Amino acid sequence: MSLNDAAKTGKIAVWWDMKECPVPEGIDAHRVRPSIEGGFKELGYSGPVSITAYGDQKQTPEYLLRALSSTGVAVVHEVIRPQPTELISATNKWGKNYAATPEYATAKIHVWWDMFDCPIPDGYDARLVRPSLEGAFKELGYSGPVSITAFGDHTQTPKRHLQALSSTGIDVAHATLG
Repeated sequence: MSLNDAAKTGKIAVWWDMKECPVPEGIDAHRVRPSIEGGFKELGYSGPVSITAYGDQKQTPEYLLRALSSTGVAVVHEVIRPQPTELISATNKWGKNYAATPEYATAKIHVWWDMFDCPIPDGYDARLVRPSLEGAFKELGYSGPVSITAFGDHTQTPKRHLQALSSTGIDVAHATLG
């Protein structure tokens, strides 16, 4: 099996930001999962698909949440743009629930950092992002290689931040909303 074949049948994970991309008016939420899976099939991908829809689910109508859940979409309540103290609290809770198990302790880790909703705080040294993340994974028992992609509208990201991130091996990917 070639690398390309392996990629086409590999596991597919979709992280869906429901704040920036809500279910459009008039669309049956039961059709979201089949539509996403169909899109991958049209592109030649046939691996198993997991979909996680995250956002402030208190803002999402209950009937939409039920419809999505009934099709296997994991619906996760997340406060968008939390305060720094909330980030620490979420990290502490997460770590207690997701310590490394032996079969995953050395797995490759890829962090997709949404800089639209989680920008670098004022006064924070961007060179500390990578060591902070790697340290957090290590505390949880993970020792695999870590790659990080920071995506956002980098025409709005200060050049000093972009240089600091790049100097630590963080990939910077320009993206726009819409």
